[in-house]
Amino acid sequence: MRRINIPRVYGSSPREKVIRSLALILVFAAVIWAFMKNNEHVVEVLNQQSAVYDETGSLTRDQKKMIVSFTQTLRDKWGLNCKIQVYGGDFVVPELDDKTLYIGLAPAIDAAELRFPPLLRTAFGPEFIQSLKTTFLLPSFKEGDWPLAIQEVLVEILKKLDSLNKENKSE
Repeated sequence: MRRINIPRVYGSSPREKVIRSLALILVFAAVIWAFMKNNEHVVEVLNQQSAVYDETGSLTRDQKKMIVSFTQTLRDKWGLNCKIQVYGGDFVVPELDDKTLYIGLAPAIDAAELRFPPLLRTAFGPEFIQSLKTTFLLPSFKEGDWPLAIQEVLVEILKKLDSLNKENKSE
């Protein structure tokens, strides 16, 4: 078995050795803290990229943050994933599992696609899902404010989830 060699701290007095030892510990702590902060940033960027794909470049940083916070809430509170994709032209719906909510938009061709997991689709009903599309998304393409419409749709989904949750608790 190989022995680990810890660097020896030199000093002319015991007090100097203690001060140098504390300085060495502080350097290690600072490096560990910086490493953790970098990892948090990388995770945040990866979450944002996996939750939001904007080919048009129209979504602002704040709008993307709102979408990422929605996806985190959806994942933490209900165990569901969410993908929102905005394309410059036509789009193809990717393969989705039974826990993924998908919102696909193509503002250039006035197309929107909403795919809900089977359980949510049953709980929400086709009328609610269709109303999200016809009330918020499709009219927003003509007006050019579809980034705001995405946020409104997400808020409506959260409201509906909360109301369903309250109904279940009262029963």
